[in-house]
Amino acid sequence: MNGHRLASAAVKKIKRNMPKGELRRPTFVIGYAAPEPIPPGFLVAWFNDEYGGPLKIDVSPDFQVTQFEAHHGPWSALVDPNLPPSISDPWRERLGWGHQRSAHVLPLRPVGLDVRDVVLHVARLARGLTLLTGGTAHDVATETYFNPSDWTDRPLRQFRIADHLRIEQVSGREDGRVWFHTRGLSKFGLEDIEAFRPAGLSERSTIEALSEIAEALIERGKSPTVGEQFDVPALNRSVRIVRHRTDQSYGILLHLREIEWDEPGANAGSSPLRRNLEDR
Repeated sequence: MNGHRLASAAVKKIKRNMPKGELRRPTFVIGYAAPEPIPPGFLVAWFNDEYGGPLKIDVSPDFQVTQFEAHHGPWSALVDPNLPPSISDPWRERLGWGHQRSAHVLPLRPVGLDVRDVVLHVARLARGLTLLTGGTAHDVATETYFNPSDWTDRPLRQFRIADHLRIEQVSGREDGRVWFHTRGLSKFGLEDIEAFRPAGLSERSTIEALSEIAEALIERGKSPTVGEQFDVPALNRSVRIVRHRTDQSYGILLHLREIEWDEPGANAGSSPLRRNLEDR
């Protein structure tokens, strides 16, 4: 309660109309069993202690509107700590958890800002809501679950791509290749990327390459078009987009851009890029 009083000065009411309902797909959904949602001041006190703050909260003068805006410097997010049943019930059914209450967090006004900072701000708020409620956070884009203990290994002191991106690999395909693809680039306004690699190659090197390529795309700020080639300095090689497709292997629609690259030391006649294009 002391933290709530200390943080009360950072919570102010705003006269403009707050957006009602779910604006778009949230970045995080947090389920919890506490009888009441946490007051915004508790989140302010936690955030300022954890990350130095100051976190400023804009709440609606309408007491029936539970969502609020959370600002840290130029970065803003919309937080609703007590979603109505019309939103929370479908999430509970889809995610299969027993939490009776749900919160969600999504970014606001990221235009003109480094999207990595915005994504980090949103993740920090989701981490705080999880720890303060003892609940479970669901990263919607990566379909990853975080309990309070899981956040211990992810302090989010600075931006790390591994905290926000997931790389899947699927073996046993009929063509003998291994399917690698990212989950989570949609948080940065990008489509996920995929690569098909021959079985037997180093899985770790492919995963590391996809991570570096994803970071390069985030730095560029846009998804390249089919046929476009771009350099990835961290890999000291070029990457090419060879096709765009959608996939529903996980029961949800994924938008994917297939990429290929030359292995170091490969000549033009034997590169995976050249061979795959000739096979099409």
